[in-house]
Amino acid sequence: MSWHLGLVVLERISMQKLTKCAILAGALTCAASAVPAGSTVTKGSQGTAVKLSETPLAQYYRKMQTSFLAQGLMKTTTRMPNAPMDPATLSRDFVEIALHNEYSGGLSSSGHRSTKPLLRWEEPVRLQVMFGASVDKARRAKDLRSISSYVNTLARATRHPITVNPHKPNFHVLVVTEAERKSLSKTLPKLIPGISKSTLSNIARMRRNHLCMVVAEPYGDRSRGFRKAVAIIRAEHPDQMRASCIQEELAQGMGLSNDCQEVWPSIFNDDQEFALLTRRDEKLLGMLYDPRLKSGMTPAEVSPYLHAVASSQY
Repeated sequence: MSWHLGLVVLERISMQKLTKCAILAGALTCAASAVPAGSTVTKGSQGTAVKLSETPLAQYYRKMQTSFLAQGLMKTTTRMPNAPMDPATLSRDFVEIALHNEYSGGLSSSGHRSTKPLLRWEEPVRLQVMFGASVDKARRAKDLRSISSYVNTLARATRHPITVNPHKPNFHVLVVTEAERKSLSKTLPKLIPGISKSTLSNIARMRRNHLCMVVAEPYGDRSRGFRKAVAIIRAEHPDQMRASCIQEELAQGMGLSNDCQEVWPSIFNDDQEFALLTRRDEKLLGMLYDPRLKSGMTPAEVSPYLHAVASSQY
């Protein structure tokens, strides 16, 4: 059994490359905003208004979304009538999503996927949304409504205190353009004191097929769960892709860190079939925050509780 006890780093990546960054040893991390929360700045870096929908990157993502939709992907339904939904399959899915590392970053020395201890938030989550200067007021207002509503969904599913609260936030959601992302090396140290140079370097190398990213940093004592998290949402995304990124990254930032092709129907899947959190995903989040479980438990320690925890979701 191999545990990677570094930061939990996840990226939603386009189907051009169906690999994802997962539980990585050492220190990969995430992002900050170009302006403080509540700012009313609406000008670009050169002092002129920016129409994000007309930038080459925004056009690239719009074409990508159109292609996904044409293939029947990015479904917004949250339930599939023919999907198996019972304690046994839910337990299996939970093990895959909550107790394994990503395929790309979570291989043991023997070449098998490595397991990891359960990690979640043991303290209240105080989420702050921050915007780059190029994101206009109307877009900010729409994103804030979307994120606030979704935070309520996460709180109901987990029965854990999660609020949009700028007072001593521990979960930062950063909506930034590509140009602003490239300048994050200057602002991240202010948001996350002690952030490593390797983390800043990896953020700077984020490619355009990396649709979004979340990082959840645990305490040194894993029984205390996560200490802070940061999510990067690209401001250039069209509406449906933007909503999908928000929903997956925030949910994965709660502790369901893996993606698995066998888990269906689910947003925790690299095939882009579902754009939004499904009913199955809500049950998996409910299992993660069941009071019988706690951060730091090994898969072997979780196992005796699995059936009862899954059954309580019905």
